[in-house]
Amino acid sequence: MQTSRLRTASAVFVTLAATATAAPALSGTAVAAAPSSVVRQPVDFNGDGYEDMIASVPDGTVSGINKAGYVVVYPGDAKGINPARHQVINQNTPGIPGSATANARFGGSAPADIDADGYTDLLVSAGNGRPIILFGGKNGPGTRAAEFQGHGQSQGEAVGDFDGDGRADVAGIDNAEWAGRIVLSENIGADGSVGNTRTALTADGVTTYEGVQAADINNDGKDDLLVSTGCNDEPDCGGTSLYLSTGTGFTHTPIVTAPGTYLNHASVTVGSVNGDAYPDLVFTRQPTGMDSDVDFPSKGGAVAVALGGPKGQNTSVKPKWITQATAGVPGADERGDAMGASAAVGDLDGDGYGEVVVGLPGEDVGTAKDAGGVLVFKGRATGITGADTKVIGQSTADVPGVDEQGDGFGGEVHVVAGAKNVPATLAVAAPGENTDQGGVWLFKGSRTGPVTKGSISFGEASLGVTPSAVRFGNWLG
Repeated sequence: MQTSRLRTASAVFVTLAATATAAPALSGTAVAAAPSSVVRQPVDFNGDGYEDMIASVPDGTVSGINKAGYVVVYPGDAKGINPARHQVINQNTPGIPGSATANARFGGSAPADIDADGYTDLLVSAGNGRPIILFGGKNGPGTRAAEFQGHGQSQGEAVGDFDGDGRADVAGIDNAEWAGRIVLSENIGADGSVGNTRTALTADGVTTYEGVQAADINNDGKDDLLVSTGCNDEPDCGGTSLYLSTGTGFTHTPIVTAPGTYLNHASVTVGSVNGDAYPDLVFTRQPTGMDSDVDFPSKGGAVAVALGGPKGQNTSVKPKWITQATAGVPGADERGDAMGASAAVGDLDGDGYGEVVVGLPGEDVGTAKDAGGVLVFKGRATGITGADTKVIGQSTADVPGVDEQGDGFGGEVHVVAGAKNVPATLAVAAPGENTDQGGVWLFKGSRTGPVTKGSISFGEASLGVTPSAVRFGNWLG
């Protein structure tokens, strides 16, 4: 079985629902995330009222240039996402700053309304260069673009409204100094300029900042910071901490867990599980092979949910690890399953609660090692349990393809909010499909959750190019 692709909270994008990320529902029926700041509204680049999807392909070839990278935008409509409708953007696209360069790995996008015009924009990483803002508009993103002049560009950014003034701010990691810090860039102009910067957090010299996410956990109109950390000299160290915004600063708020549940080395996905006004935190973790595994009750990975509340966490329901050994969860808790290597949240059955989708890219199916699969945990007012959990893989009836060694089905998952009175759509990637060419599967939601009948799959060939080993679908948003 494969080694887990630890889904740490990447500093280069905002995870609103998963790993990855789905945005809040447009209709109120799909709750991929709870209400957020005006900056981070549903991902809708062309303003037509339907949620769009992004596939970032940093290893993609552009005009024969290896790993120059590109981003694919899939506009949503009343029927959801159609792979035939897409827009490919790279640094050779007219109007985009710079030019396609080998190993630049253009991609890894943070969606947010940066210029407050009602259209979602994209903050895209561009290798060692400055990130690029692709401004949304009536015709989608990229008609207008600018280099972002803010701080921390070497590590990536998270976009939010951290002071509640209705304008986008960008939180970036700056590890150039010994201590390291998180810097906010504010008053961002249409040309990518930054009016001012301020230090939000400073590390202690032992702790290192590795990733940031933005989410309004206490629903007060100001985005808060989720910060993933490590240690300079100790590998068995790290986790994700919550800092609530006061408007002028941030206050560390510990997460209270069930007895015996430790969240060290866990990754976090943000979304509304219990359907209230407060985003929830979905923690996932796989074994690390280090001493802290003694306190971790799983061989193959686990998931736990911390419900949000007005003080940051609703402590009436304390997080507790759920594994494949938990009653009602299909399969067995086995070493190398990589349960939780990806995660997403969205209302896939239309009942107002968000299902938690967890990838199992290291799951063996028959003799096919690391063929993969996904688990769909039913959302409830109290979070999730093992009850009514579903499993989907390429051996499930009506799913295109077959289980093959190394497919890694479930290596990435994402939820796209549906149109009015229509449940969301689940997107699942198998980055290892066809010897690392990759692929994405779409499953429509229904009153019983995602259905496999009518599901479709697509890959790089759908863009009109010859597929190569780019692990298509490895990042969806």
